[in-house]
Amino acid sequence: MDKVSFTIDGLEVVVDNGTSVLEAALRNNIYIPHLCYHPDLEARGACRLCIVEIGGGELVTSCRMPVESGMVVKTKSPKIEKIIRPVVELLIADHHASCASCPSSSHCELQKLMAHLRIDRRRVRRLRLPKVKAPLDTTNPCFDYDPNKCVLCGICLQTCESIHRVSALYYVGRGYTTRIAFYGDKSRCESCRECVTRCPVGALISRKT
Repeated sequence: MDKVSFTIDGLEVVVDNGTSVLEAALRNNIYIPHLCYHPDLEARGACRLCIVEIGGGELVTSCRMPVESGMVVKTKSPKIEKIIRPVVELLIADHHASCASCPSSSHCELQKLMAHLRIDRRRVRRLRLPKVKAPLDTTNPCFDYDPNKCVLCGICLQTCESIHRVSALYYVGRGYTTRIAFYGDKSRCESCRECVTRCPVGALISRKT
């Protein structure tokens, strides 16, 4: 396969032609914020957190931007932070869950975002809207869904649709009340747990068997 050379944060990198900027960055230990990206799935750019600057300052979603020869990429700048910081702060403010007791603590993408942007969770709590803690959804036979931890990244739906080709999950509600739902007794879930293994924040919890 043809190779492409480009520069990212001052580092010259050579990758296979067709590699996305995000993939190239992560392979070279350069962190770019993201929530909806997973290497097993087609990139959608839905979360809009993986934006980078290319060339003279054009902002693009790095998960969907293929590397081009001679491209110059910046992953950090005041312009980028001005856009993504408010989004992450609102996600954290609305995250009604305790990190200490979460099984995904220490390998949670939301925690990585907090650390990367140096966000103080106590400070952003003032942004939190009044909300009754939602009950755990235990309608699925093999795992539970905690809507209080869910960031609506869509990875579980995409996994179910594109990898297992079952489409056993769907969105329900609007705006602030949106959550993931199942089909109850009519669920087409085959208990593969592929969605659970890809959840970036621990909203899907596999039951012990």
